[in-house]
Amino acid sequence: MISKHSNRLIWIAWIVLMPIIIYYANMASPLRQIDRSNFLIIIALFLIVANMPIKINDATFSFIFGISILVFLSYGLVAELLISQLAYSILYIRLSITKNTLYRMPLNSLMFALCSIGSALLYYLVGGKIEPTGTKEILNSLFPILIYTLASFWINQIVIYFITIYLYKREMKLINREFKWDLFIYLLMYPIGISLYLMLETKGYITIIYITIYYIILMIILNSLSSALNMNKYLRQTMKISQKLSQRMEEEQVIDEFFEQLTTLIPVSYGNLFIVEDKSLKLIRYFQNKCDEKIFSCPYFDTLEGSISQKVFFEKRRYSFNRRSQWYTNDHLKFLEAESLLSIPIIKNQEVVGVLTIASEQKNAFEKYQVVLIEILALYLAIAVENARFYLQTKIRSETDALTGLYNFEYLESKIKEEFERLKTFKIKTISLLLIDLDYFKRVNDRYGHQAGNEVLFEVASRIKMVVKKSGLVARFGGEEFSVLLVNHSDRETYDLAEEIRKSLETIPFYITNHLTNEDQKIKLTVTASIGAAVAPFVAIEPSDLIRCADRAMYSKAKNAGRNKVAMYSK
Repeated sequence: MISKHSNRLIWIAWIVLMPIIIYYANMASPLRQIDRSNFLIIIALFLIVANMPIKINDATFSFIFGISILVFLSYGLVAELLISQLAYSILYIRLSITKNTLYRMPLNSLMFALCSIGSALLYYLVGGKIEPTGTKEILNSLFPILIYTLASFWINQIVIYFITIYLYKREMKLINREFKWDLFIYLLMYPIGISLYLMLETKGYITIIYITIYYIILMIILNSLSSALNMNKYLRQTMKISQKLSQRMEEEQVIDEFFEQLTTLIPVSYGNLFIVEDKSLKLIRYFQNKCDEKIFSCPYFDTLEGSISQKVFFEKRRYSFNRRSQWYTNDHLKFLEAESLLSIPIIKNQEVVGVLTIASEQKNAFEKYQVVLIEILALYLAIAVENARFYLQTKIRSETDALTGLYNFEYLESKIKEEFERLKTFKIKTISLLLIDLDYFKRVNDRYGHQAGNEVLFEVASRIKMVVKKSGLVARFGGEEFSVLLVNHSDRETYDLAEEIRKSLETIPFYITNHLTNEDQKIKLTVTASIGAAVAPFVAIEPSDLIRCADRAMYSKAKNAGRNKVAMYSK
């Protein structure tokens, strides 16, 4: 995209300069007498060539230049200039110029006008003639025609380079893959253009008709070959993308990676991913591909009644549109600038598990084989998301205590080690550890049953979490012991938090069920805890030392002092 100011300047430049260019071109090389039948056939050939471009490696190429040589040699600069302008305009309409990219029409018109003028001037400078006749004149014209061809090619490449650098503000190598393909096609058009001219001069327009038929057949074959090559390339890319998706372990990373990689396959401007939950569609990602950034978000809106995504969900079939007028309604405000739209159901085990809807600002953006590959990728995405969710569930189970939902000892231990690494690099100042042991907990199990004990443990975990909130990490240390890990807390702050936890347990009664009687009986209990605390680096320099110090404070001081106490470890 370019600025509105640049857009306006391009149109003004085209309106002002094109009449001047055509006028002076006619002054330098006046329009010659034209054989109407031959000329109409050539125009028809021009239009056919313009409507049958070849796409190779995401770059589009046309054989228009071969016909340009024919027209230039037959009728001069003005005829070639006007007809090539018409042909290239049709080509760019064929390539789906949108409202936002309409400025490319005048921009390319000026570029090809420069190519026509510049190459014609060089042709005349090296002694080239219009309508060369006889073997000698034609042989003498071979070198000027080669200069004409190379001049047109280089002017085209240099203008593209400067437009990319200064107008689009993008880096570009002058000699790249497209450069080589363009050079190959221009050099190929050199003998073809001369051959067309010779046939027209010697055999007349009937030969051009035959050539047109052969050309159409050739283009069909070449386009089929190009599609097969592109299909093979996209299949390899699809496999690479599926591998990248399988390497992501988090759901959001999987989805973002999918949209990121999808933009390397097809021109995606917008994207929605819906997942089926409770028999309805839930939007889990909205994607927007701007020229300067990619936006990933999770907006809170659902599919609207009658939207394409909802139709795909209910009908279990894809919808594909090549232009905006075929699909746009007020239900699609998120795709304001889009033209082409593709919405496909993600089907697994005969069930729709999601809907992927993508849109492009280009018309006719999605080829048939690309749609098939996107369906395959969407299935890979569904599998990758399912794997990521399973991994998350497994990870949570491995890190948490099944009864209380708190982190387990293994996770706590690894977290303490991580914090000590941060402490050693001065990223944090202190690490505090609280060990909380419930007083006389065995009596609860003996009198009311282990299920009643579990109820107490669950309630204790809830109360500790309510006190700590987000200031620390709460874990089940084992049995009836709990722990709290804090960072950047002073001795006083650590003690105050421990005291608050102790009071929250002591002052509010616990209500449990007596499971050792025939009838479930509600019991009111008072539960207390002894808490030991230690703060590194004041009393410990290693993770195991910190745990040992907190343990000693709990048993040696809090328990021995009569229980229901908070004790700080000190050297």
